[in-house]
Amino acid sequence: MLILIISATYLKAQFLMDMVDTTKETGRGLLAVYKKFDHLRIGGYIQPQFQVAGSKGIRSFEGGDFSAQVNNRFMFRRSRVRIDYVHFGKETKPGVQIVFQFDANERAFTVRDVWGRIFENKYQLFSFTIGMFARPFGYEVNLSSGDRETPERGRMSQILMKSERDLGAMLSMDSRRSGSKLKYLRADIGVFNGQGINAAGDFDNTKDIIGNIALKPFPLSDRFTLSGGASVLYGGLLQNTKYVYSTGEVSGIKKEIIDSSVDNIHKTSPRQYYGANAQFKYKSKRA
Repeated sequence: MLILIISATYLKAQFLMDMVDTTKETGRGLLAVYKKFDHLRIGGYIQPQFQVAGSKGIRSFEGGDFSAQVNNRFMFRRSRVRIDYVHFGKETKPGVQIVFQFDANERAFTVRDVWGRIFENKYQLFSFTIGMFARPFGYEVNLSSGDRETPERGRMSQILMKSERDLGAMLSMDSRRSGSKLKYLRADIGVFNGQGINAAGDFDNTKDIIGNIALKPFPLSDRFTLSGGASVLYGGLLQNTKYVYSTGEVSGIKKEIIDSSVDNIHKTSPRQYYGANAQFKYKSKRA
């Protein structure tokens, strides 16, 4: 079926190119529309699953909690539709990229990605992204489920980077020249609201500053590849109660300390994350 669809698309495009009379204004207009929308790509996938829990009504991380009287269920873990459009400038260099991605399942309709990216083509080194997109922190946060070793991200990512996405702007350095000395290096620095995509909107004036520098897969030999990176997040959250929790020593014993001063209300609680990662790959003779 996939081969038939691809073949039909190719034949349709070839038919259009053969039949359009470009000597007339109407024909040139049709051809311009075809070339314009040839840069449009629509894709998607579904991930249905069946879950069995040890007891009824248990809580879950990604995927949602079980209902009070349920310990097994069919569900859509993911059901995605993604639309990409890339406008190319002179010499087929990318100028602007726009992406929309939606998740539609039995629980809700969620917007996952809505962002635009502008490419710098003089040095083919920088790009600027603004909108709703994945935070540039760590390794697996920016990997899709098709690229990860497991369908779900690690528990750390699910807790600290819930929903992965956020609203903000980011400047990236990632060389697109094949012979560049920087082709194995990528760096991102961005400013984000901080609440992710689960909140209705930003609820404080504090923004998260996220930076990431990464070594892209670097071939040490024909079979060994090394990659890695380091990330940092500096931000904060509005303190909407008078209670501030911390850990400290009381009479030489580590305890949880609760500060209940009314002056704590509407202060900013700091949120700072640091991360480092490394990947080492070996290609066996059987690969």
